Amino acid sequence: MTHAIDTVFIDAILVPLLRELGLPETLLLAKLSPRMQKLVLAEAACLQRDAMSHSTFALLVEYGCPLTRESYLNINNVDEDDLDAEQEIDLPDLFQESMIEERVASVMFEIEIDDTLRQLSEGAR
Repeated sequence: MTHAIDTVFIDAILVPLLRELGLPETLLLAKLSPRMQKLVLAEAACLQRDAMSHSTFALLVEYGCPLTRESYLNINNVDEDDLDAEQEIDLPDLFQESMIEERVASVMFEIEIDDTLRQLSEGAR
């Protein structure tokens, strides 16, 4: 069960990242560079820690429900339209679009730094 959960969190970071890079969303993590894999796994681990602190998340996993914002709101009997900013903050990061976007932006920034450093080192040769 832990492996399945890990995959969900990895996909939560990897899919938007691949989309941002213009790559196919089905690209396997193993196809990325070791540094990129490490960045994605680190962000996914943070996301997993954040989400697992919410009891409702465990229910979604136990019942085999998709780990989506809609499933989370449904199991808690919350209507999306009734959600205010304070309630939005209480959602696990996995279900907050802004938090996923922040994590993807963080990985993108690391990639840009990596590319810049690589180009500088190649130019110095």
